[in-house]
Amino acid sequence: MKENETCEDCFAGTMEIDAHKGELICSECGIVAASQDLFDGDAGKTTYGGDSATHHGVQRNCDSNDQTGTQGSYMDLSGVPASQRRDWARRRKVNRSTSRIKHPLSVAVRKKVKEMYGDYASRAVEPYIKMACKPLKGELEEQRSALEGKDKALKKALGMPKQSICRKGQGVRGETSEQNIVLLAMAVVEVAGRLGQLSKMDRRSGMEHQGISTRQLVSAVKTILNHYKARVRMGWETAPRKKTPGEIREDGVDQAVHHIHDMLSDVLTESNHLELNQDVEARLALLNEGTAEALTGNTEVRMAVCVTFYASLVRLGLQSGMADRLGAVFGLTGSGIRSRYEALVAAERAGEMNYNGAFLDTEKSCLELLMALHPDHTLIQRAGLESLWNLGKEPSSS
Repeated sequence: MKENETCEDCFAGTMEIDAHKGELICSECGIVAASQDLFDGDAGKTTYGGDSATHHGVQRNCDSNDQTGTQGSYMDLSGVPASQRRDWARRRKVNRSTSRIKHPLSVAVRKKVKEMYGDYASRAVEPYIKMACKPLKGELEEQRSALEGKDKALKKALGMPKQSICRKGQGVRGETSEQNIVLLAMAVVEVAGRLGQLSKMDRRSGMEHQGISTRQLVSAVKTILNHYKARVRMGWETAPRKKTPGEIREDGVDQAVHHIHDMLSDVLTESNHLELNQDVEARLALLNEGTAEALTGNTEVRMAVCVTFYASLVRLGLQSGMADRLGAVFGLTGSGIRSRYEALVAAERAGEMNYNGAFLDTEKSCLELLMALHPDHTLIQRAGLESLWNLGKEPSSS
């Protein structure tokens, strides 16, 4: 195996040489192989003034273990069998003072999920990233190997999903290593959505932006789902508890609110952002959002949250250009958000729908409406709202 040759393990990455360690590392799956070429890692030999390190003092103000082939840590070979001594002599010269990432692909996929879907999603899909990108170890691999000749389909399903995904035919696997990372990131998020760990994402905008086809995504999702089901069948994982409609709605609201606040933190001043947050939380409570009895339950959760934020922005006079910004967070259109907001306002004004005043332009704030409607309301008490709630219930000192 030489530098830039295709990895014989995953067939997706190329072998890149690490001169300090004397190793070849796959850029895709991270497998390590010994290199036939060793490099002198003594940077002091030619760096400092061009003098030869053999005859002149050199700078040694760093970790001595980083001086490959020089005065690093000593390894006693007296007890090593003769047949292994040559290999261990090489290892004695190789720098072992630093650690490397064992599974760089899983790290890359985790970063891509966070970049595309936010920190909330990256934490939720962490178990699926691990099972998709990391090989089985120890007892689990032994159990899988024991299936040979007994259940070939189950043994295949228990194989590492990323290996299968990256080895698919042309047009099914990613065209590049970067596209494989994107494909895996989108697939684990889709799987988490199907299993109820996340609210389902709109895949269309991500596919169009990243150049992922429906065929690629469907194939990757199927591979990861089959692997997960196989793990459940083996008793390695427990089947996810089926969430209630209220729990699913609450998760969707929390996630959407989190993403929108991330966007607004770069747009609004701190005081405006705090005031908006208080009004939005009271408005969500008026709508019973985050529960199965949400008054806007017939509206898709991300649209409902975007409209709620837009209504609060209108009340505070901060709505200019915000509909488009809100839509961009979820791949929605600004015109769609404005249209839905106007429809909800018109329906409540006409008495066709009751939203507890959440979409009526009155002198009272949403917090005041909420306190009048539910004096002891405890359903939704989010950050910044509880203190105001308690303050409003205290008798006036005048």
